[in-house]
Amino acid sequence: MKAMRAAIIAGLLSVLALVSYSAHERAVDCAQESLQAIIDAARDGDSIALAAGVCAENLTITKNLTIEGAGSERTVIRGVRLGFPVVFVQGDAPITVTLKNLAIADAPKASESPQHGKECALFYPELLCPSGLQARGAARVTLDSVRIARNPWVGVYVLDTAQASVQNSEITENGWGVYVSPDASIELRDSRVERSRENGLEIWGSASVTRALIKANGRSGVESVGTVRIFESEIAQNKGSGVLLSGMSQTEIRFNEITGNGLWGIAAYLRECGYLSDNFRGSAVLDQNRIFSNRPGNVCLP
Repeated sequence: MKAMRAAIIAGLLSVLALVSYSAHERAVDCAQESLQAIIDAARDGDSIALAAGVCAENLTITKNLTIEGAGSERTVIRGVRLGFPVVFVQGDAPITVTLKNLAIADAPKASESPQHGKECALFYPELLCPSGLQARGAARVTLDSVRIARNPWVGVYVLDTAQASVQNSEITENGWGVYVSPDASIELRDSRVERSRENGLEIWGSASVTRALIKANGRSGVESVGTVRIFESEIAQNKGSGVLLSGMSQTEIRFNEITGNGLWGIAAYLRECGYLSDNFRGSAVLDQNRIFSNRPGNVCLP
């Protein structure tokens, strides 16, 4: 009898485990059900798999969660709410969110007016903007094999004390590629930041950039106002300087190729470099970089 009871209990546990696994691992079809509703119902630490297709909704995530698509060309999360980020991650306490194998695209603008709104001014970071990913509070966000495209404000917008880790990803055709506020941080590895309307990366907090391609952005490839380390990367064909240093930035630049930029390869924000004022009181360490074919020159530092 005891053996039979044990066998029955073991069988029930197996069934429950299978049901739990199926509920968490089955591929969600956004054409049939709301991804936000599934996120809201998920347990802390759950994983959600997405089928190929378009999830046309803005998402808010406030718990530990992993969302994995069927590939960045096959699973797309597309914004529909005017003036809001496609994916908004908020953690009043530390949370860890991982997004993998999907695209985050097309946050709609609330207006075509160039004067539109304080909600999208970099000087009002407490407000929401039509970005791809916006991370706030104490959130820790990992993007792995994610494509972030065609968002009119910022591709990856990291605020407060949030941290982002981006690897094997593409950030393209956004307003700014990456913006990091003074107490926030980002690690960017094996990724591309291309064709932003403004700076490719604008870093007021801290950033580590390794084996990245930062190319064809509308202003500087990287503007460093904070603490930035750039290793083994290519910074090319940006309309402004490849790397622009301003304020009290502490920047380390090693083993990179910096070429074909419209202004300097590496420059400080100083009148002698052609900028409007003298606004650089920081430091820069350069080591074993290939810097060539930049206009009007390769390096302009005090």
